Amino acid sequence: MIETTTKTHINEIIDIVKHYDRFLITTHVRADGDGIGSEVALYHALRGMGKSASIANDSPIPQIYKFIVPGTGMYIHPELPQGRAEVVFTLDCPTLDRLGKIQGIIPEDAVIINIDHHISNEHFGKINWVSEEMCATGEIILHLLKGGNIDITPDMATALYVAMVTDTGRFTHSNTTPEALRIAAFLIERGARHVEISKHVYNTNPYNLVKLNALSLNTVNLHSSNRIATIWLTRKMLWETGVNPIDTQEFADIPISIDGVVVGVLLREMTEPNWIKVSLRSRNGFDVNTIAKKFEGGGHKYAAGCEIQGTITEVQRLILDELEKALSQKK
Repeated sequence: MIETTTKTHINEIIDIVKHYDRFLITTHVRADGDGIGSEVALYHALRGMGKSASIANDSPIPQIYKFIVPGTGMYIHPELPQGRAEVVFTLDCPTLDRLGKIQGIIPEDAVIINIDHHISNEHFGKINWVSEEMCATGEIILHLLKGGNIDITPDMATALYVAMVTDTGRFTHSNTTPEALRIAAFLIERGARHVEISKHVYNTNPYNLVKLNALSLNTVNLHSSNRIATIWLTRKMLWETGVNPIDTQEFADIPISIDGVVVGVLLREMTEPNWIKVSLRSRNGFDVNTIAKKFEGGGHKYAAGCEIQGTITEVQRLILDELEKALSQKK
């Protein structure tokens, strides 16, 4: 049974979709599988309804997700759509700032529909469908499409399966609910190409990415009685291997995979000098979202991130200090 609040959101959004013709769909900078999968599924749905729709993102599409990207209607900064959108869907994005340069092309009078599952969402839209209990934004999009009696095509099912499988860590994370597994089965029934997804997302690693993985493993260190693990990616390592930073999202899972570690930290030097991208992963009830928020970041309880100015060693010390304080209070 669909909850009353969910029905209200569905009805409000479907009414807006019926009333307007020009739509823009976007997601956060350095888009992941959930953001991209949700965008692509909604794009196909709107185009199927005869609407003018385009996807515009601040960052390149990671190589592993390019197989679901539509042949037309996808724009990456600085090549952005020229048409003036009446409605903007922001997906999987907790703040307007996280849209990056896409924020600058949103018309002042556009209707913003904010759909997300981040606990840190700032409810910046005219409509804010923020469901922290759902495992992925893709799950919310599926509720929207089904509630609007929109037929789920194989392309849409494949995109939504990518959203679900990546944000649940192949259905291994704590956000893997019974409903998430029922949805996965439903999407496969609707033609989700799960074998193709597994191949592209998890089993087609370019050689240079494997080389970067080898280099990064040499930087792994344990801290705080082996409860915290860190790993580094420097600009030099990325340059030597020829890996695009957008293709390093999965490196955050390496430190948290170590037995006994409660918090894993990935520190990556950004393109902008003296800035570090910090990705946090945790388990055993430890909330990394509260840590990320101290540095104007955010995310989920068990997966969050932020960007901090400084060298990689300076930023590691800052993060470790905050983590160690929090871990000592948790004893």
